[in-house]
Amino acid sequence: MTSPASMNSDDLPRVAQPALYGVIDAATAKSAGVVFAQCTRGSPRGLPPRALQRVREYIAAHLENNISLEVLAGVAGLSKSHFARAFKQSQGVAPHEYLMQCRVRRAQEVLAGTDMPLSKIACISGFSDQSHLTRRFRDHVGVTPSRYRDSIR
Repeated sequence: MTSPASMNSDDLPRVAQPALYGVIDAATAKSAGVVFAQCTRGSPRGLPPRALQRVREYIAAHLENNISLEVLAGVAGLSKSHFARAFKQSQGVAPHEYLMQCRVRRAQEVLAGTDMPLSKIACISGFSDQSHLTRRFRDHVGVTPSRYRDSIR
């Protein structure tokens, strides 16, 4: 028996060609695996670019507030589970981890530009308290906020 890849157009039944609606081109004798890959290649993965942009803008505008997964899913127009999966496919991290990264970046900016106390920086960056800021900051940056501030001066 010959494999589909080694068949030529004379080996294929003439009645099967119209039934496939042009998906398999008998003249080029593409294998079924190649045709399937070409048909599914265009299927989108992750969030659509506009939805992702809306979510990013929402997070940036409301960083100091408590942002729930339900709210972000609503901004994207998806269910919580679908949003969480699609967001991770788009960004490479879960929504909560992305939110923590944004908050740490905001804290870095404020630390670099002001002499504000860490408790105040934690509040405006969206952390629940100074210890939460310190713990997350150390996890992401590798040093505490105080040491970071000292190192950039």
